[in-house]
Amino acid sequence: MFRIILTSLVITTLASAELPDNLFVDAAPSNAVEVLAARATPLPGTDITVRGVIGGRTKPFVDGRAVFTLIDRSLVCDTACGTGWSGCGNPPEVLRAGLAVVQVSDGNGKPIAVPLAGAGKLSPGSTVVVKGSVAQGSTASVLIVSATAIYIETPEKSALTP
Repeated sequence: MFRIILTSLVITTLASAELPDNLFVDAAPSNAVEVLAARATPLPGTDITVRGVIGGRTKPFVDGRAVFTLIDRSLVCDTACGTGWSGCGNPPEVLRAGLAVVQVSDGNGKPIAVPLAGAGKLSPGSTVVVKGSVAQGSTASVLIVSATAIYIETPEKSALTP
């Protein structure tokens, strides 16, 4: 009986989760820094606005969760493979140093159970500006941003130059 109730609660929680209505914004938040600069002093609980490219790996979105990885724009490769946003031309240690994890969290700081791939037209290679706070668990080697606003740059605005 307990297993049935627990399973029912989990299914209800997952089914009722949704992205906040005001998550995607029409104007870029101000004072954005690149991922490499944002990783310099990640202090959990502080406000942050970071700009980068959804990527850093071939599958930058976490299945079933509101989570993706963001790569510093300087690490996007100029390759013919079509996945330069994965940073495939960089050594692993360089790539790891230029990544951030972006999550949309619930009231407890946990990523909500809604996929972000395709939401608001997010896709691998999209240049975005994310406003939020540095999440608990962030360190000098892992930056986690709890997003409160995401701005997607149009292709004309997302040239890989500052």
